[in-house]
Amino acid sequence: MSVPMLRSMLAVALLLGGAQPVVAQSAKPAAPHLMDAWVRLPAVTGRPAGGYFMAHGTSAADALIGVSSPKAERIELHSMANENGVMKMRKEESFALPAKGTLTFAPGGSHLMIFGLAADVKPGGKVPLTFRFKSGATVTLDAEARAASSTAPKAADAGHQH
Repeated sequence: MSVPMLRSMLAVALLLGGAQPVVAQSAKPAAPHLMDAWVRLPAVTGRPAGGYFMAHGTSAADALIGVSSPKAERIELHSMANENGVMKMRKEESFALPAKGTLTFAPGGSHLMIFGLAADVKPGGKVPLTFRFKSGATVTLDAEARAASSTAPKAADAGHQH
């Protein structure tokens, strides 16, 4: 057989499934569902803003390990605890998100401390937030910027985001 004929036969064999190419694929981790994200702007320019949201876990336990935004210098995870009648805030490295459980960051409790928020963020604007999880999953969504005097939105008023 001639070389061109062998090449043709090989091409036909490949087209008919005689050889399957091996393609490496990495499974993307399931991402938690995030919703009701909002940012309370600081009352005094230059002070940190607060961030709040709700996360619903997947079928596997996970942990929130960080949040970032192109509109902020840095974002820290913070908890609040009552110690001998005094509320104390503490920076945390992560927050557990149980399988099919809920993680809530709300005023007076766990929250995001947003440092160096861009000056162009005004009430009614959006702050893009990217949430990073221990599983490798990431979720990016826009949080609504609210005035410093804002209270937590009522569940019926809150916009759901994914």
